[in-house]
Amino acid sequence: MRASRRKRPAAPRTSDAARLDSYPHPYPDGWYRIADSDSLRPGDLRYLECLGRQLVLWRGQDGAPHLMHAFCPHLGANLSFGRVRGNCIECGFHRWRFTGEGRAAHVPYSDHVPEGVLTPPLPVREAHGQVFTYHSCRGTPNATEAPPIPLPRIAEVDDGSFVFRGAHDAGRVGMHLLEFAENSVDRAHFQPVHGQLRIPWTQIPVPGVHIEHEADWSLDPDVPWKMYFFDTAALRIFGRRVERAGASARISFFGPGGVVTFRFTVPNGGEIEMYQTHLPVGPLEQQVNFRWFADRRLPRWLVWYIVGNWISQWARDIEIWENKIYQAHPRLCADDGPVFRLRRWYQQFLPERDAGGSREADTNVQ
Repeated sequence: MRASRRKRPAAPRTSDAARLDSYPHPYPDGWYRIADSDSLRPGDLRYLECLGRQLVLWRGQDGAPHLMHAFCPHLGANLSFGRVRGNCIECGFHRWRFTGEGRAAHVPYSDHVPEGVLTPPLPVREAHGQVFTYHSCRGTPNATEAPPIPLPRIAEVDDGSFVFRGAHDAGRVGMHLLEFAENSVDRAHFQPVHGQLRIPWTQIPVPGVHIEHEADWSLDPDVPWKMYFFDTAALRIFGRRVERAGASARISFFGPGGVVTFRFTVPNGGEIEMYQTHLPVGPLEQQVNFRWFADRRLPRWLVWYIVGNWISQWARDIEIWENKIYQAHPRLCADDGPVFRLRRWYQQFLPERDAGGSREADTNVQ
């Protein structure tokens, strides 16, 4: 009789309760992706819980998207159970209608329509097939004013030299948004976590093939809300470094990490630009999406390979992120990255009461 194989017990998970109190405010100021444009047709509406808010997203018959507080200012019904009428949203409870500016447009049983903005809308923009909103942890931002951080666009997509090559819904990851930003300065983890080449889109290692990373990080000298991370990767195949098999990436943060763009450069080939977006649906939960565009000259298989490589390596961090705490006063060594400098930069997106952070000197900045 063959002995049965015993399953390896699953590793115990760190509880959210043990982790949550260690982190700063979970919903920093910035842009966040809330939908694919083609998933929201004229007349569609949907309910969203994210960024510590309850929201209704809808698109008028004129094609304009709108986002506002989900509950009717009249008697509190959820507006997502209503419908879109023309360019207004109609509550299913008493059939009050509201414009995209949050004003009452019609009350079916009264000539006395309340004046003024009854439910302030949030700023909404569309870029390259995605719907974004600007969130402020200091209150509802004015939807008629330009947010302090511009929404990034890809110039080559606008002029037609880059074309859409794919999108990937990575689902939800149990992490705080700060972790992705802090990962950019943690260069010491690259070799132990990301040094093994994987088959693209999988966690299957490629025997004998390793990745050598040369990483750097900087703040933008002209605008305070932007930072950069640079990574040049070369392959070492059975101990021999193969330069032409590598690629480089410039990663740009437009705020705390809700919207991040990756510019991959293939030597003697072309370029790829990818959005990686994080939407905080809870204090320790991010909805993660990828969307990428490439130079028309790049073969589809090569774009698939490069993007799939990145996503395979990104997934290597998930188990760590989902089980760690935030060390407010980490004990760093001389060869760690500029962690404190990154944290001071990140504080500009937090409410004042949560922006204290660590004031220790960052002796690791070179």
